[in-house]
Amino acid sequence: MVFQCFYYPTINNEGKIIKCSENLINFSFGDEVPTKTLYYNYGDNFAIFENSRFFIVENSVLKEEIDSSKLKFPLKIVFNQGTQLTIFSRNDLSSIRLLLSGENEKEKELGELFFLSRVLNGQIKNIQYNIMEDLTNCSRDFQYINNELSEATKGLLEKLKIVEGKFYNLTLNNPNIKDSYLTYMNFNNKEDMLKLSIYKYFKKDTEEYKSYHVKTLVWDNKPIYPKFKLDTLINSYNYRDNYKNA
Repeated sequence: MVFQCFYYPTINNEGKIIKCSENLINFSFGDEVPTKTLYYNYGDNFAIFENSRFFIVENSVLKEEIDSSKLKFPLKIVFNQGTQLTIFSRNDLSSIRLLLSGENEKEKELGELFFLSRVLNGQIKNIQYNIMEDLTNCSRDFQYINNELSEATKGLLEKLKIVEGKFYNLTLNNPNIKDSYLTYMNFNNKEDMLKLSIYKYFKKDTEEYKSYHVKTLVWDNKPIYPKFKLDTLINSYNYRDNYKNA
């Protein structure tokens, strides 16, 4: 089964950030599901509302489909592409489809931009490394190498600037959003970036899953903590003038 609430953000060629699920595996009852990433935190126990059906997640495991008459309240519900609500009575169930936004939407937006910044920077560095490795072995024309680097990373750099501009505006317009994001995400002291990776749930033939799998073999002794990386990101470009009005 595919659920819209389990997603990853990406940025298209028009600079619009969209939520995707197409590279994720299909989930079956008994499977662990991605209840927490860098950009959403559903908790370990909640109900998914998908295609007019309810599914129960317990301890981060997809347990069963359940009839709405058997739901217990108050209940945390996740539907659409990550909309989160707390429903306090059965009478409120009929209105959830009418709601366009849920809880912690700004915090999720910050997390999505945080995630995309990490992804795009990683892709740019990989391309730069591969080109440098290939070309420096056969060419000493540094202008040619620089031109190749510039051409290969141009599109990614443009997307990264869009992401950074959105991050700048979001943090500027919401001065307390870093703290509210950290409260919403509730990272513990031993939670590192790899364990939160959505790529763990990608199809095994995707480059993202292959990269994730390689990192699991070498990162056990090198945890990378979200709070530290978020601080580094904010300090690196949050108040640069060239991101204003992006």
